[in-house]
Amino acid sequence: MNADKALSRIRALAPEAYAADWDNSRVQIRGAREAVKKLAVALDPSPALMGDCLGWGADLVLTHHPLYFKPQAPTASGQYLDVLRLFVSAGAWLYAAHTSLDCRPDGPAFWLGRELGLKGCASLEPCQSFPAREVFFQAPSRFTEGEARPLVEAPGVHALSQSAAGEVRVVAEEHAWPEVFEELKGIFANKPIEYYVRRLETPVVSVGFGQVGDLPEPLAFEAFAERLERALFSAQKPFAGGKAGVAWAECGPKPETIRRVAYTTGSGASLIPAAFAAGADVFICGDVKHHAAMETPGLVLDVGHFILEEEMMRLFATELQSDLGREVEVRFFAGRSPFSFRVLA
Repeated sequence: MNADKALSRIRALAPEAYAADWDNSRVQIRGAREAVKKLAVALDPSPALMGDCLGWGADLVLTHHPLYFKPQAPTASGQYLDVLRLFVSAGAWLYAAHTSLDCRPDGPAFWLGRELGLKGCASLEPCQSFPAREVFFQAPSRFTEGEARPLVEAPGVHALSQSAAGEVRVVAEEHAWPEVFEELKGIFANKPIEYYVRRLETPVVSVGFGQVGDLPEPLAFEAFAERLERALFSAQKPFAGGKAGVAWAECGPKPETIRRVAYTTGSGASLIPAAFAAGADVFICGDVKHHAAMETPGLVLDVGHFILEEEMMRLFATELQSDLGREVEVRFFAGRSPFSFRVLA
């Protein structure tokens, strides 16, 4: 598959427009390879893990965490320079889908809510809204049902039709239109197309961080803890050395019954107020610091940054393989949590 097309498929599943202003969800290192036959997916762009990906023969590596947030000169020794050398030598691409993936409403970042069976889910911190676009143009020829079906089924496309007079009407989310337009140009043999765009009041896609929802039925805390432990245990083996296990830190007042659950992948201390303002009985996240733990109005379970996002990327790799088909081989490269735990008697 052409490298630009492979990147466009990633962008369709993790739209760069969804990313936070401070983030760097985009190409990290431009590769020299024109075709992508192997796509490696991993959580962190660490030198050791990137070496494994490139050793497998990856033409394109997709990570969740960016290699850098602000441009920097390759003058200081460290992981940034080590990874840069690896990719430049291999001629491979490096791409990061960070908050662009965190915010996708139906994306793998919300795997835990699906695993727990949460209902009536809503975003904890809505951050952006994207109204759909209605596009009209007079096509140079008619397209077939076989040509139209993949576009209709593409992420972000709500409707596609062509009138008897040849006028094409497309309703698509803003981020999806550029790729749809490129596909249409291919169908019409790159003949000139002049189109009219109208912004719609509905449908509107709202994206944000975290999620809150209700359990199918209220559970006593210990019963909920066991269900959460099973979900996390089945997802990962997070301890260094490959030993299976689940550990979390608890802070805040513990309710007897858990009905409403909030969670977010990765760091989550900043969302503690939003979680309990949304009526949550418990908030699940990672990276809670001392003062946030002291001030939380409700129960917070810090299960760790790694375990939540490692599973997210494994699921994203599976989704990418389904989307890219046989043209590209996708492989998930498991990482290792930087933390290990010592249990004292």
